[in-house]
Amino acid sequence: MEIIPIIPIFEGQTVGFYKGNSAQKEVFRKTPLDYAKLFVSKGAKTIYIVDLDAANEGVIKEIRSQVDAELICAGKIRDMKKVKELFDAGIDRIVLGVSAEPIYKEAIETYGADKIIIGIKAKGDEVLTSVKRPFPLRVIDFAEKLTAYGVKFVLFKDMFKESTQVGPNYDEVDRMLRMTPLKVYTSGGIGKKKHLDTLKSIGTEGAIIGKAFYDHELDLKELLSLY
Repeated sequence: MEIIPIIPIFEGQTVGFYKGNSAQKEVFRKTPLDYAKLFVSKGAKTIYIVDLDAANEGVIKEIRSQVDAELICAGKIRDMKKVKELFDAGIDRIVLGVSAEPIYKEAIETYGADKIIIGIKAKGDEVLTSVKRPFPLRVIDFAEKLTAYGVKFVLFKDMFKESTQVGPNYDEVDRMLRMTPLKVYTSGGIGKKKHLDTLKSIGTEGAIIGKAFYDHELDLKELLSLY
């Protein structure tokens, strides 16, 4: 199971949003670049960057130019122009959210299924999306149709869990792993080694961790030696 540190960027700063709420923002001490260098010094091979306000292209390019690690990038990527810009800038993989569904097939056909991860934000078993729907969209229902686009990887985050460190939403992760061929990365709520042990036991592809690293509740170097 991969252990991947996350760097959420908002207005050029490294931040955390409690349960995804920007009104409950925590600004961490170091710059995004400094954290990227720190994570690499601890052995990280992959770093997940989220451009929360889609206004940090310069920061991301700076990280790319100075950090020797695979970079996964997410944040309001909704058209092929932005996809191309990120790959041209040297980003290794990108995350497309639910609202980018119209470009899933084209992105995968153009860049390959290994380069495109579909991000599913949820509250419980309900997908969160800016697209208006007549009824709630369930996580498993959305996941089950992704293989038709050629999707191999998804990143699941329960927004109820973000920055809480109380444990991830195991149920939805386990359901996707049992009922689809998708490889699932998990984010949100990871704060203890026992959370990682459970995720590994159900077959999670990777665990994406933020606040627990910033608060020194978990040590990246130690986890990389264990998993």
